[in-house]
Amino acid sequence: MKQLRQKMCAGLAGVMLAASMAGCQSKPETPAPGGDDVAYRLAGIPRDSVLIQVDGQPITAEEYLFWLGQSIYYQRQMGNLADDAAWEAELEGKSAAQYVKEDALELAKLYRVMANHAQELGVSVTDEQMAQVDQELAVLEEGLAAQGMTLQMALDAQCISREGYRVLLGENYYLFDAVYDKLLADGALEPAGEEMAGYLEESGYYKVKHILLSTRRETGETDVFGYPVYEAFSEAETQAVKAEADELTAQLRAADDREAFFDQKMNERSDDGRDANGNLGAPDGYLAQPGQMVPEFETASLALEVGEISDPVKSEFGYHIILRLDADNDETRAAFRENKMLELQQQWLDEAAVTLDPAYDAIDPKEFSANQSALTQELQAEAEARLAAEATPEPTQDPRATLTPAETAEPGPACDPEPSSTWTPRE
Repeated sequence: MKQLRQKMCAGLAGVMLAASMAGCQSKPETPAPGGDDVAYRLAGIPRDSVLIQVDGQPITAEEYLFWLGQSIYYQRQMGNLADDAAWEAELEGKSAAQYVKEDALELAKLYRVMANHAQELGVSVTDEQMAQVDQELAVLEEGLAAQGMTLQMALDAQCISREGYRVLLGENYYLFDAVYDKLLADGALEPAGEEMAGYLEESGYYKVKHILLSTRRETGETDVFGYPVYEAFSEAETQAVKAEADELTAQLRAADDREAFFDQKMNERSDDGRDANGNLGAPDGYLAQPGQMVPEFETASLALEVGEISDPVKSEFGYHIILRLDADNDETRAAFRENKMLELQQQWLDEAAVTLDPAYDAIDPKEFSANQSALTQELQAEAEARLAAEATPEPTQDPRATLTPAETAEPGPACDPEPSSTWTPRE
């Protein structure tokens, strides 16, 4: 969700990037609301009209149209809506126009489903959290001012009201976390029975520690990316490293406490990455999934039982002595909980009863995008005009030019002039 939050804020701050070309076409059968209703201008639907109901709870036009704009913007950034013809091009088995329409529906549904379940669980966004949202909006407003825009202008371009966006941000920041924390506290996200074993098998997670005895050295040169260039040891040097690795493996296998002795030797001898103070970069080992490690290392790791130590394994880096660890640990259990939360979200989405108003069916994403782009261009021109006005001061006139000679006399000690001041109008 953090990524989506960043996407929302970046989309608002960089709203002018979303422009495309077209005109506006209204729907005369819909009563015209107030002139500030951007949803009506862009889609011919009043902003507070209920377009969708999810388990009996409404999704308004402005909320859905915000997500439609986000989906269009994302696909345009991906290069999938480069021109008019692209709207009819196939995207995941449907036209791009239908794809963005349904994608926006799924996003709007997700937020409504999560809000519904948050209410059932008795959790909500707190006043303190909403105060933090207001602070974020204030920072955003300050940044927009540097572009000659007000927050309201940027919100208009995103087809959403200030309060609507504030609520979305509040849910995005905090509501998902609140639901997660409540389910976690209730134990609903913990593995039961063989769930953890099944998850580890399905995901392919394995955990290992290793002692690396390098068979290469730095040449002192760097490649085009700035990384060190290495040269391989001679055959005699490599054989000496292999002999050391064999002897060390025997010592490790004979130890009473294999893991403790392994840690000792790993910290003393391993040529694996270290920080500036000489500390290993991965003292607790590596949690990996298939395809992450070099093939020789991965094959040897997966062949071991938990607690077993490998023979020395040769890779391009040198000889690895590997200790297989139990992958059922705090890290994988955290991953399990997050995965279960995602599965629950999908279950809630699949089970949600969704009703669509005919006005939803009538929305044309291409037309909406064109209207949004036309509005964006208007707002951009207004922003540029505001910046130009602020950068060009009004010409000033020496007041003495219209005064009588007596009035132009230099002031004496008893009549010092008032200090000059300027006033800059603010929104």
